[in-house]
Amino acid sequence: MNVLRCSQQAGFSGRTMEGALVPWRQRHAAQRSAATKVQAISDVRIEVEKTSWTSRRIFASILVATPKSIVWSALTDYDNLGSIVPSIVENRCLERTDNSALVYQVGAQDVALGVKFSAAVSLRCTEFPNGGVPPNLLTVPPPGLFNNGNGGNSPGSSGSTSDGNNWEVAAAMETLFPYPLTSVAGVLPSDISFELVEGDFKDFRGVWRLQQIGDSSTLLSYAVYVKPQAWLPVALVQSRIANEVVRNLEALRQYAETQYAREFQQQKQLGAVH
Repeated sequence: MNVLRCSQQAGFSGRTMEGALVPWRQRHAAQRSAATKVQAISDVRIEVEKTSWTSRRIFASILVATPKSIVWSALTDYDNLGSIVPSIVENRCLERTDNSALVYQVGAQDVALGVKFSAAVSLRCTEFPNGGVPPNLLTVPPPGLFNNGNGGNSPGSSGSTSDGNNWEVAAAMETLFPYPLTSVAGVLPSDISFELVEGDFKDFRGVWRLQQIGDSSTLLSYAVYVKPQAWLPVALVQSRIANEVVRNLEALRQYAETQYAREFQQQKQLGAVH
């Protein structure tokens, strides 16, 4: 599942957002692997972590100038994701329950020298609107992330370990959802997890995290663990995948903000707002 800017009017300036993230960056800069590549592309913050020769973890976030409900509606509109997310060339919702969906998607990217890589996947998407993915299903974030007294969805000890046992950490990456490192501690999350059922990757699992920031702003975070098939070296596609993540986040923001503006105008015409 491939797939923010905030106005002063929304009550949450870019400077304030930056200030909220600076302590997190300072606490964990020394603990992150030297293989982690941190970039700020457009309004999207993105990190690419080399987890092995054959796999990567990607973390990204963007601020959307809408309430969380607008972004949630866009991400859970599984039938129409193909019209929102630019890298999806085919999209079908195969089944739907109250809190989950099975989605078939085909994504296409230019790899190099005009070569286009196309991958088809079936993903199980599960919704956690009140509090996020259970801690025992997430990898453990860097130590200290929750030592700020703010509470939040703090992972327990049943996930990966931070005691230096590389084997356990590697095993956790293969079985657990990546913790959204670009999210903010202490703010109640609403999550959508997704994991590979079948398709053209060996492993593909991740989390969309939505956090309400102020009255009408949402921090949208994305975390994914990706392991291509052996015939496609991950080093060849990692930058392309990262670029697609940026494009998709920007497209989601634009869609959500357009929907929010349209709803606002409709309510204004009906006299519901002044």
